[in-house]
Amino acid sequence: MTAVNFGLELANVVKRFGDNLIVQGIDLAVNAGEFVVLVGASGCGKSTTLRMIAGLEEVSSGTIRIDGRDVTHARPDERNIAMVFQSYALYPHMTVAENMSFALSLTKTPRAEIDRRVGDAARVLGIEPLLERKPKSLSGGQRQRVAMGRAIVREPSVFLFDEPLSNLDAKLRAQMRVELALLHKRLGKTTVYVTHDQIEAMTLADRIVILDRGVIQQVGTPEDVFNQPQNIFVAGFIGSPGMNLFSAKADGAGGALLDANEVCIALPHGINAAAGTALTVGIRPQGLHLSGSDAGAIALNVAVTEYLGTETVLTGHVGSSSVTAVVAGNRSHSAGQTVHLDIALEHVHVFDAATQLNMKIL
Repeated sequence: MTAVNFGLELANVVKRFGDNLIVQGIDLAVNAGEFVVLVGASGCGKSTTLRMIAGLEEVSSGTIRIDGRDVTHARPDERNIAMVFQSYALYPHMTVAENMSFALSLTKTPRAEIDRRVGDAARVLGIEPLLERKPKSLSGGQRQRVAMGRAIVREPSVFLFDEPLSNLDAKLRAQMRVELALLHKRLGKTTVYVTHDQIEAMTLADRIVILDRGVIQQVGTPEDVFNQPQNIFVAGFIGSPGMNLFSAKADGAGGALLDANEVCIALPHGINAAAGTALTVGIRPQGLHLSGSDAGAIALNVAVTEYLGTETVLTGHVGSSSVTAVVAGNRSHSAGQTVHLDIALEHVHVFDAATQLNMKIL
């Protein structure tokens, strides 16, 4: 039996600040060369976890291993990691080449080796023409490339990214996401990336780790967490626009009554619930389609229309519930209009209201 080669392992890692429990016993194994994204709302513990991996925060209890070596109490410079922050943190009086090589100079790396590493990183990042310029003459995207280059030249075992794209505009963020994906493919290094942006998580990750209040809610591929959310939190967090969630009760005949009996829908195959069982029914906005008649399962009173070219996002109300639907962009709808929608069952998820767990996965 072949042993799994883990680039990074966290075993029951806990972080407390005084009496406040911030990270609650995280267990995570990252394969060598894997790109893992920690995602969650502000205050969920993702950046604190990253800082513990980096050695910038002490671990209250638990163990951290990098390439099989226990680094729980090692200094940051002993962990063979490189970190890229939200802030570029470049020295303004140094050139790009000097910024990239500064850490190597401190460790007395030979000049020829420094030049080789800086040159290789500059070619990978497409910043060779910038090496003699200073940070004040660079754009935000160029500065972030320099910050990444500074990490690359160290040739670490693990790359750590703490929301590195959050200071960039939307167009540049999209461009840098592509460049980060290509960079990881070229270097093949173990990478842990922290973000609150689920689009970054979905497009960059081999696996996503979803955190809430210091607890891992689910670990899986982007496809897993989108199509098979383990609980209501994951269902509501992953997906843009967010999943529609309805309070419901099983009717005992393979269906559910939504929103105080406003709507009755069929439950997905394999889900059985006794009559009166309290449920939460989730329907992806992409699973609501314009009906060809006025007999659609849902009659949506449109409040807001967002035309995005290839698609239109309709937001309105069904009874007391706010509902969002993503429909084709070639149809015009106006506020105050009622549209009838059919439901695609493959986009329906049913959760036990008491446990909040997905009944299809139980």
